[in-house]
Amino acid sequence: MNAFSDTAALARVTAVLSHPGLIRVISDIDDNGPLQRHLLSRTLTGLSRQQLRHATASGRALGMLRAGTHAGNPALVLTPAGKELADVYETAARWARTHHYPCDVSDFVTRVQATLTLLGEHDGTAGDEAPHAPRAALVSWIRDHAAALGHPLAGASPDEMELAA
Repeated sequence: MNAFSDTAALARVTAVLSHPGLIRVISDIDDNGPLQRHLLSRTLTGLSRQQLRHATASGRALGMLRAGTHAGNPALVLTPAGKELADVYETAARWARTHHYPCDVSDFVTRVQATLTLLGEHDGTAGDEAPHAPRAALVSWIRDHAAALGHPLAGASPDEMELAA
């Protein structure tokens, strides 16, 4: 039996990881280095203070972000789990861009959200159009880092995490 037959559990994980503020914070730090706390709202325009607070608090609580310093100022930096999540986001966005998903013209956050939602709704047996590369990246990330998410597959062996053929 496929370890991801519990579509509801996978949907919960993808819902947590697809918060737009979290995608923006993780991706921005991955692309540009530590994010100075006093520059959050200027750097991540379009996100309200509440969205920024939620994203940074969630990222820290989930072990993806930690406090650090940059140029002598308090900053947010990625943990190894956060760096690997940024890779998952990039893989999801690349797949979505290649497949024009969810539409021909979408921004990075929309592509990542739509792909993660798709992964959370399907058990990996969707056929040729299924996002296999993003699914493999997500499965690997869950196996290695999802204890903070309370996912039952955190730390599972590769056999237990086997993808459907």
